[in-house]
Amino acid sequence: MFEHLPPWWPLVAIPLINATVGWITNAIAIQMLFRPIDRVGFRFLGWQGVVPAHAERMATICVDLMTKRLLDMPRVFGRLEPGRFAAEVGPVLARRAERIAEQMIAARYPRLWETVPRRVRDLMKDRLRDEIPGAVAEVLTQVGEDLDEYLDVKGLVVDAFTSNRPLLNELFWRCGGAEFRFISRSGFGFGLLFGGIQAAIWSVFSPWWLLPAGGLFVGWATNWLALKMVFRPLEPRGVGPFKYQGLFLKRQPEVSAEYATFFAEEILTAEQLADRVLRGPASDEVFVIVDKVIREAIDEAAGPARPFVQLVVGTREWIDLKQKICNRIAHEVPGAVARAGHYGDEALGLETELRTNLEALAPADFEQILRPIFREDEALLIAVGAALGGVAGVLQVALFA
Repeated sequence: MFEHLPPWWPLVAIPLINATVGWITNAIAIQMLFRPIDRVGFRFLGWQGVVPAHAERMATICVDLMTKRLLDMPRVFGRLEPGRFAAEVGPVLARRAERIAEQMIAARYPRLWETVPRRVRDLMKDRLRDEIPGAVAEVLTQVGEDLDEYLDVKGLVVDAFTSNRPLLNELFWRCGGAEFRFISRSGFGFGLLFGGIQAAIWSVFSPWWLLPAGGLFVGWATNWLALKMVFRPLEPRGVGPFKYQGLFLKRQPEVSAEYATFFAEEILTAEQLADRVLRGPASDEVFVIVDKVIREAIDEAAGPARPFVQLVVGTREWIDLKQKICNRIAHEVPGAVARAGHYGDEALGLETELRTNLEALAPADFEQILRPIFREDEALLIAVGAALGGVAGVLQVALFA
């Protein structure tokens, strides 16, 4: 088929084919890290992206690094000033509480509510508006005094990534996109280099097995070398003015900024932290505090009308009604907290703290941001590259042997 081609044809074609194979195998290896999100295939022939398949373990590695080396959550949470936070959340919650109390009393005891003088009703609503901000500040203070019991940061991060696996892909791409592109493109350069050596050997010594064996080596070596160049050496090395270091480690300031922005905007927002406190594993304990504080606020707000209401409806009925009002108000708390998210995010300062502490990490610790995704199935990914290279070598035998 190729008899009419000049004798130097293999010297050109072999390096180009190896370069193409190197590029394709590396690109496939990168895609295998992230795709598919859900497992496809049949039993042992199936495949799922390395990151989605190990989302829980990788999320745990992320949060362990964060909680042990990057963030002191009690200190961060302590930046929230109860008074300022109450000033942000209180008015919103007070308006909702006022509406809930009026609607529930009017619905359950319409004739009673009509008999209460307007002046007394207005006074009750005014006092409720005054009491709620103080109640919010008291809840925040009590939660902050034992934050580890009420806020499960590890559970928040792991749940976020396991319930939304593409989000974990996004984190790694934002932090390591430059390295992933390098690994893909370097396959072409390494393939061209090794292919040139292989072509030179083929020109003087051309047994049939040389091309498949060379293909295996190129597929293995391009992946292996690219991974080494991303993470090694840990510390800058070189001679004179020429310095080199692992590509990912050289970008520590840039990666730190991306990592911090991602977590501050996507995972550890004030709204999501508050939601975790209010709906997390310790939510029952939190709502015991909320319930107690709001009941006291309702009692205070009822003021002069409380004896009259208790006399008319009975003490037991009043307690039951107050509890139902309290439950309704308590379930309005997450929505009210969300309205104060801008203040919370600013006060917590998570992005700045994460970025500063990441930039200060030693290289051996910093590489743990990206290294785990390769460590999970590094040998398999390199083996896939070698296998594809071997297949390409067999095809070359058909062309040139």
